[in-house]
Amino acid sequence: MPTLESLAHQRFGDLSRAEISVLSNAGIGQLAICGPSDNLNDLANEPGTADRWGADRWVRGELISWLCADRQAKILVDPGGVQVLGAKIVGPVKLLSVPIQFPLVFACCEFGDEINLQSAGTRTLSFIQTHIQSIIADGAIVGGAFFLRHSRAALLQFSGAGIDGQFDCDRSAFNRLILDGAVVGVGVLLRHTTGQVKISRARIGTDLDCDGASFTAPDAFSGPALDASGVNVEGSVFLRAGFRAIGSVQLLGAHIGSNLDCTRGEFLGLSQTSNWSGEALGADAVVVGGTVFLSDEFRARGAVHFTSSQIRGDFNCRRATFETGLTIERADVSGTFFWREVTMGGAAGLDLLNTSVGSLSDDSVSWPSHQHVELHGFVYERISLSSPRSAKERLNWLARQKSFATQPYLQLAKVLRDEGHGGDAQKVLFEMESRRRREEDRGSIAHVVSFVYRNTLGYGYYPTPRAGFCLALLIAVGILLFLGRYLGGSMVPTDKEAYSEYRLNHQLPPYYVRFHVSMYSLENTFPLVKLGQTDRWQPDPYQQGINAVDIKGILRVTRLFISARFLRFYQWTQIICGWFFAAMFVGGLADIVRKN
Repeated sequence: MPTLESLAHQRFGDLSRAEISVLSNAGIGQLAICGPSDNLNDLANEPGTADRWGADRWVRGELISWLCADRQAKILVDPGGVQVLGAKIVGPVKLLSVPIQFPLVFACCEFGDEINLQSAGTRTLSFIQTHIQSIIADGAIVGGAFFLRHSRAALLQFSGAGIDGQFDCDRSAFNRLILDGAVVGVGVLLRHTTGQVKISRARIGTDLDCDGASFTAPDAFSGPALDASGVNVEGSVFLRAGFRAIGSVQLLGAHIGSNLDCTRGEFLGLSQTSNWSGEALGADAVVVGGTVFLSDEFRARGAVHFTSSQIRGDFNCRRATFETGLTIERADVSGTFFWREVTMGGAAGLDLLNTSVGSLSDDSVSWPSHQHVELHGFVYERISLSSPRSAKERLNWLARQKSFATQPYLQLAKVLRDEGHGGDAQKVLFEMESRRRREEDRGSIAHVVSFVYRNTLGYGYYPTPRAGFCLALLIAVGILLFLGRYLGGSMVPTDKEAYSEYRLNHQLPPYYVRFHVSMYSLENTFPLVKLGQTDRWQPDPYQQGINAVDIKGILRVTRLFISARFLRFYQWTQIICGWFFAAMFVGGLADIVRKN
């Protein structure tokens, strides 16, 4: 019966010592040791020194391909597969559309040319402490796992591939990794890796773990440092624990079953015009089943976008740094939006336009500077107990908006009222109306109307105290005017006989009601009160002026203001305004009683 070595002699002629070791061990499923030892840490097995290895450690790539594809050879390979340590693989390994029925394992090896596995079918692929030029495996089906640990590769290309197990590149370096449209049954582990990654539209069975990784886009024209647009991850995405991206990270339209964790991650966006000014993290239309963590020393130099995103847990920005800003427009956050101990660049903004969150937890030191907050359409059900809650503090927050809008004030007033702070809610609504009128009033008449409305009825938000004050003022002024008129002898009875006697003798009939100036002014001002004064007394309709001799002391100064004409005008004003302010006063009292 032929052996692998005899078949290889017929096919390739003379064989190197390393090739003979590979062939003999492949037949029994053992590790072929092509170097001086089986120690992975032996400097003699360091693939970076492969240029100095002798030809006795060379294995032709064609021989590896022959072992996997030749009908006679592959049936002689043990199910343990081809396992090689310390060899230099010379020439390409071509396995296009080849069904490989055993694992391929390489440790401390150097591949000087590409490994082509396009549309191939294989078991586990493992490369440990190995240098690789490139692996092209578009459409490949890997029945086990793919390992590239502590290794280096110029290009890893697995577009549309299917990997049943893990895709593990722990602590490896590559120029570019492409997993577009790939399906990975377990997780993608890129911990402490370096390079540029494109994994758009891939499906991952558990986690995408990039803890401690450092991804880099060569320049602003070469695409993102990490492109995971449209990725579907059933577990979590970890971009944390020292993760660093030079160039944007794209998660556009990604679906993440659990958390998006960027704790202690650094995101440095590149632009075409100047460094660090481009988008740092783009997660528009992302769906996250758990919580988004941009927290605990998270840092972004460049814009961070979560427009139209759906977050089923919290959105946590505790102790984060945003040098350019955060945009969460038209997003839906089921949990709490944490904005605490946040550091922002001087021109950095917070955009929450038309976003809904379950609750808001913030602090005043984290608020952006004036003109750098967008809150129109921002909806929240409650404010946490540890957040600023007084009307004064929250109004300071709203005053930082880039442009005035009434909705943020109405939203804040609703939450404060629901939490039992009706007084603070009124203050918010009062300030909203003040701001609105400052923004919208045009012309002197509008400004006068707003001034009167503000100082008489508090824009309708303080009708009881303001209306009460106006009623008291009308009454007080009326007392002064009617008293002066009365002392001048020009307040007379309405009854004809009493009038005649009063004008003739300055005395009233014994049966007639005496004049009480305060009651008279009160009855004119407060039409709901009837004390019999306005029915019995009036300014003398036949006397247009009053005699200065009848006025003593300071009342002489006011004689022009208590003429019959002026007094009639004031009385009409007092009655009309009295009706209005009385209605506001009573309505305000009724509202207070209803609420209590």
